[in-house]
Amino acid sequence: MFKTLKISSPGKIILCGEHSVVYGKKALACSIDLRTHLAASHTENNYFQFILSDLDQTLEIKEEDFLSVKCASVQSEPDAIIKHLEEKYSNKLVSSLNFFILLYPELEWSQLAGLQVKISSDIPIASGLGSSASYSTCLSSFFFLLRSNRIFSQSDLEAINSNAFYIEKLFHGNPSGLDNSVSAYGGFVVFEKGLIREKFTCDQELNVLIINSQIPKQTLEQVKKVRVLYEKHSSILDSLMNSIDLLVDKFIQTLKEIDSLDGIKDLVTINQGLLYALQVSNQALDSIVNTCEKLGFRAKITGAGGGGCCITIFDQSDMQKLDELKSCLTKNSFLPFQTRLGSDGVRIDELI
Repeated sequence: MFKTLKISSPGKIILCGEHSVVYGKKALACSIDLRTHLAASHTENNYFQFILSDLDQTLEIKEEDFLSVKCASVQSEPDAIIKHLEEKYSNKLVSSLNFFILLYPELEWSQLAGLQVKISSDIPIASGLGSSASYSTCLSSFFFLLRSNRIFSQSDLEAINSNAFYIEKLFHGNPSGLDNSVSAYGGFVVFEKGLIREKFTCDQELNVLIINSQIPKQTLEQVKKVRVLYEKHSSILDSLMNSIDLLVDKFIQTLKEIDSLDGIKDLVTINQGLLYALQVSNQALDSIVNTCEKLGFRAKITGAGGGGCCITIFDQSDMQKLDELKSCLTKNSFLPFQTRLGSDGVRIDELI
């Protein structure tokens, strides 16, 4: 058993493939170096304390609570556990802990008693940057390490990712699995028809400014909106979806062969034009893109649109104007975050 444990996992952005992925095409996502942090340590308490700093919530599980969960008549099979938790508990955070208590029959109270777990995050909530998947991946990793103190192998990551997906099901009902996969593996992930088609890294460091519109993401509404448009103009929308799919391929090729950002910047502009055609932008997102373009930056929506974030990828030649861009965006009540693309997946930052 560890004395101190620190784990972190990244958020994500969609580089290309928004909406077309719903129609069976590929999506390209990547990790960002905004992370959720989990820190576990021992206390003199005789209960398990779970602190969510950003939500100002603290959960305390006592031995009788643990045993009450354990004695539930449910198979140790993820889907059966999810069904049981959805019927019995309204608090999703409580359910996310109880999932692992039920999943691992060998887990004993002595392994949790006296532990304090604190979770905090750099990732803004409800912005389309994978905050819940990052939380789910950290939690899955924590319970994995309760049973096995070791650096993660590839098979370990697969197990961690699989269980993080089930926590995502608790939060979102029918997630794609993309967000938790990026959080687990890091780097760049190509996703198609519910499956990871490819994982790769990029040799060049890629800096990105993520601009939060501070309008909550509207994934379901925007997907429905595009569906209505598709039903009205299916042949035209098929052509747009095929174009986005070709663009995903070009993004992948360019990232693998990258020697400058010029090609990537062109693809960002083309991608934004296709998202305009799908009518998923709005006044706030347009304002972000236009502000970036006025100062020589290329920007696009990341995610479903209607809210959430935009991104602009930049290099050293853009640094002189970057502070001016941040200032202009902030004056317009947008929230810019400077980070990098393709960061590590879930990792153990400290294990003593």
